[in-house]
Amino acid sequence: MKFLISNDDGIYAPGLLALYQALSAIAEVVVVAPNSEQSGCASALSLSMPLYTHQLDSGFIAVNGSPADCVHLALHELYPDTRFDCVITGINSGANLGQDVLFSGTFGAALTAQLFGIPAIATSLVGGGVKGEGQEQTSHYQMAAAEIVKLFIETPILDACKNLPYHVLNVNIPDVDSADEIKGRKITALGHRQIARPVHHVVDPRGRDAYWLSLRKRPHELPLETEDLQSSTDMTDDQAVAAGYISLSPVRLHHTPADTLKTLSALML
Repeated sequence: MKFLISNDDGIYAPGLLALYQALSAIAEVVVVAPNSEQSGCASALSLSMPLYTHQLDSGFIAVNGSPADCVHLALHELYPDTRFDCVITGINSGANLGQDVLFSGTFGAALTAQLFGIPAIATSLVGGGVKGEGQEQTSHYQMAAAEIVKLFIETPILDACKNLPYHVLNVNIPDVDSADEIKGRKITALGHRQIARPVHHVVDPRGRDAYWLSLRKRPHELPLETEDLQSSTDMTDDQAVAAGYISLSPVRLHHTPADTLKTLSALML
């Protein structure tokens, strides 16, 4: 197998290294990633500036662009003759649940791969980047990476992804201290929770107004009933990880719902 991996936390992020090391045990792995953090840039492409590459001693290729730039460049210029079996992005520092996929560079890079017909999986460690000093413990990423390898070894997920054109599999792994604490895997739908405080207003040291944008969501308003969730086959991604499961959410690129087309067509606008 041949995998291309990228991320939005940057080429030096521990999640990227853990993913590379784990996947290298089962496949040939190529890394092309941004030279700095690019969180929140979705699938943006750099169309108004040139891109430059730099190969690190590790063999990783750093790009002065977005995650989508990295995948775009890798597929069409850096490795044009390589048939990748899958593009895997992450492991993201922090969850990409629900509407997060609209903004996530990790998901956006996977989306770019699917636009060109390459199976794509976006991976995230829930809680990473929230506790500690901004990046979760290396061992947590290693645990998450091991679970991703198990997904390929223990399930036919790669074949399934190959047979689902224009879909990205969005994977969120609960942040636990040991793999023994993970209860299993759940196929989930994207959830939706309100953002607690979309904008934080501060005044900088020079007295100027400044604004921090935030995607931090409100906590669940109702307590989760773990027993019910374990038996449910209709769970959202945030419910699954809160209950200790790895969430696997298939996300389709075609966003126009057929029922809505029929409804609007009936209005004869």
